[in-house]
Amino acid sequence: MAKVSLSQTSFTSGELDPRLIARHDYDGYYKGAETLTNVVCLGQGGVKRRGGFKHINTHTESKARLVTFAFNITQTYLLVFVNLKMYVYKDDIQQVQLNGTSHPYIVTPYTDAQIDQLSFTQSADTLIVVHNAHPPKSIVRGNSHATWTLGSLTFPYQPTFDFDAGYDGKKYKPTFSSGGQNQNVLGNTMQIVQTNIGGQSTTHNFASKHVGGMISFNGGVIRITNVSNANVLEGTCVKEFLNDNDTEGKDVSLEEPVWSTARGYPMAVTFHESRLWFGNSTSRPQTLWGSVIADFFNFDRGVGADDDSIDITLDTDQVNAIYHIISGRHLQVFTSGGEFYIPESPIIPSNLRVARQTKFGVLQNVAPISVDGATMYIQRNGKQVREFIFTYTEASYVSSEVNLLAPHIMGSGLPLSMASQTGDVDNEGNYLYVVNNDGTMGVFITNRAEKVMAWTKWITDGTFLNVAVVEDKVYVYVQRTIGGSTKRFIEVLDNLNFTDCSVRKTQSSSATVTGLNHLDGKVCRFRANSLATAGGGKTNTVMANVTPSSGSIVANRVVTDIEVGINYDVTIKTMPASVTTDTGSVATKKRRISRVSAQLHKSSGLKINGKAVPTKQLGGNVLGQAPEVFTGIKTLPILGYSKKAQVTITQTDPLPLTLLGLTIELQVVA
Repeated sequence: MAKVSLSQTSFTSGELDPRLIARHDYDGYYKGAETLTNVVCLGQGGVKRRGGFKHINTHTESKARLVTFAFNITQTYLLVFVNLKMYVYKDDIQQVQLNGTSHPYIVTPYTDAQIDQLSFTQSADTLIVVHNAHPPKSIVRGNSHATWTLGSLTFPYQPTFDFDAGYDGKKYKPTFSSGGQNQNVLGNTMQIVQTNIGGQSTTHNFASKHVGGMISFNGGVIRITNVSNANVLEGTCVKEFLNDNDTEGKDVSLEEPVWSTARGYPMAVTFHESRLWFGNSTSRPQTLWGSVIADFFNFDRGVGADDDSIDITLDTDQVNAIYHIISGRHLQVFTSGGEFYIPESPIIPSNLRVARQTKFGVLQNVAPISVDGATMYIQRNGKQVREFIFTYTEASYVSSEVNLLAPHIMGSGLPLSMASQTGDVDNEGNYLYVVNNDGTMGVFITNRAEKVMAWTKWITDGTFLNVAVVEDKVYVYVQRTIGGSTKRFIEVLDNLNFTDCSVRKTQSSSATVTGLNHLDGKVCRFRANSLATAGGGKTNTVMANVTPSSGSIVANRVVTDIEVGINYDVTIKTMPASVTTDTGSVATKKRRISRVSAQLHKSSGLKINGKAVPTKQLGGNVLGQAPEVFTGIKTLPILGYSKKAQVTITQTDPLPLTLLGLTIELQVVA
């Protein structure tokens, strides 16, 4: 009987796709796992029990979009968009009586069906919101946490476009003289008169939609300010006409504002190089508009000077509707059918092109975000997460699939939400959170310098619906069944908590714990006294399960430091152990793991292949005390043969767990 010792020193490949089970030759095989549930991969290589989600507030709305508002690193807010409303949270506290009213919300025009399609960008205390069914709006923070104003943006000049609405049957004539004065002078008000050509009759007349547009012919240009009637318009002369001859409609450019109720409004927005950029109105889905430099709401094309506004349309073989615009190393443009960027910097009207890089297409309802020097986006089929990153060797962008080794993490259906986090006080690394359609959450850590790319899956007693990161705090909107009723909550990830939808507090010595109304009728886990901290030390005692009623529970003894919440289990399962001996691979032979040594860090309450790992130290004064967390190596003998020699580490109690590595002793039947 052959005996081999194998070591797994890290989990930096994360949870691996089941189809990799035969890839013993793959370098990442023994750096990954078959199952990593409710853990987070660490930048140093180990895995750690995820923090619990602390209860913030209860909501009645079935759907919500969580949005970050950050004036600076200390003045940050969580905005919660629901059907026709927006709530505000500051430091985990909901702001009430917004703007001096009796309501804890402000009214918005955005419906349930529209909130997922909203696009945002922020400058100082102003958040700009766009959706192609509504005029672009601003949300402005006032002089207090409870003062917020929603209003439509005002544009002194909008982009304009000739939609060629059929004016060929008309002729147009400028009026040079008015009251004896020559009006064909820059800045003067002029009239344009429209008449039919030779008995032709057409209903394409001047209308209010042309106000704010441009009309140009015979060398002259007028910015339209008023429509006197169906055949006469007025405007400001911005370029003088050569003469006042009649001009046929086929030689006239009659432009109207691009953004209107009839033509639609922008769908994408960002700031880049001192310009405000919009993309994709209903009538021009492939067009980008950049404002005048440092004059964000002015889209006057002027004479095409370097600081004038920009209007450019993607030139592609099919319609690629612009869904998202991202400001990064370059201005990046994500569309329904491909990924583009503008290579020039600075971007100016006279030297401008949009270059297509890849042809995957982006999912409309989930905005790309920057993570670890790349822009992460979800492909339009909802199955691949890709990173759009510039490579110097190719002098171009590539879109690499970052979940190639774990596509199953995405679940079924289209993902609902995505957010990123640049580490926190306990976990180093860059994290990506993806809320799946099946209510689970895929969590990805990336550290390009250390070649760490690992996925894990988080599940909860309920379904995750949305996620956002405010500064370094992860917020979720989650649906749960409590006491037989469906409820929805805003919760925040807290590494000091070990249960979900939880309450953690210190109280005066009492056996009664209050403030648990949101958990009424739900069987909960209960931890009390000597609460564990991120720095380790004693764990607190896991008490008998409790079911809150009327917002309270009664413990069987006096308690001070308590945590009450919904349990979640941890599972870590290695890939099948296999080696190649002198007689070949043992992949098809019966084998068993005779011994497992686990390198632990401040851990307690775990099992290895169903066997409890003892962590309590022997000695005086240990009875009746909470077990200490353990740091070091624990070795357990394991019984039984199988053709899939695997180590499964589980934890069903709300206690700390960090696994740094494993060493297994493998015996193979000859």
